[in-house]
Amino acid sequence: MNFDYNRLKGERIAKGLTVQEMADALGVSKGTYSKKENGKLPITVEDFVVISSKLGVTRETINIFFTVNVSDSETIVI
Repeated sequence: MNFDYNRLKGERIAKGLTVQEMADALGVSKGTYSKKENGKLPITVEDFVVISSKLGVTRETINIFFTVNVSDSETIVI
């Protein structure tokens, strides 16, 4: 399972939030948040709790940020 950074950015934009607003919510600089959103710095569990809250994502829909990797050997070609 992988974190979908593109979905994170898309959700932020869809909610009309700026990088600066997200950075302020996390208590980090704009540059640091940008690096987190782009996968260059890790997003901690604590960060993710704040981010999902700011984005209004519920526990029931939190899975939108995760993708499941399926290896080629597990796929069925029809």
